[in-house]
Amino acid sequence: MKYAPYINWTRSDFNKHLKGVANDLNLGKEIKALIELALLDDKTWDPVKDYDGCTLVQDMYHPCLSCFIHDYLWSAGQGGKNADKLFLWLMKKEGLNHAKAHRRYVAIRIYWVCWSKWKHLGKRNVNLYSSEFEAVLKYINKEK
Repeated sequence: MKYAPYINWTRSDFNKHLKGVANDLNLGKEIKALIELALLDDKTWDPVKDYDGCTLVQDMYHPCLSCFIHDYLWSAGQGGKNADKLFLWLMKKEGLNHAKAHRRYVAIRIYWVCWSKWKHLGKRNVNLYSSEFEAVLKYINKEK
């Protein structure tokens, strides 16, 4: 059986929690729109069953925004360098120290290039970026 720590959560619970985190971190409407897409508008994945927390560093109590968004983008066929860049940016916004955030970023880049990219290509799970994801990328590029 797949590890599913949020099996008793609803999409509404996820929405309330993740948007609350986005508000607390002052992340802007672009991130909130991506959260809404992942939870309410995109039926290609079910976060209650498909989201299992942060890989290798499980968050057993509350969903982590950076891991949630990253997992959603990969599941939706929008994974890769830009999804990983957003992952790094969100980890830093969440307060993860620089060294740990970069270690996780490098690990996920290696995993993408060596395995996951090819798995997604084989399954033809490679999609155009959603307008919400493109808006987030513009937002984080503007902030730099």
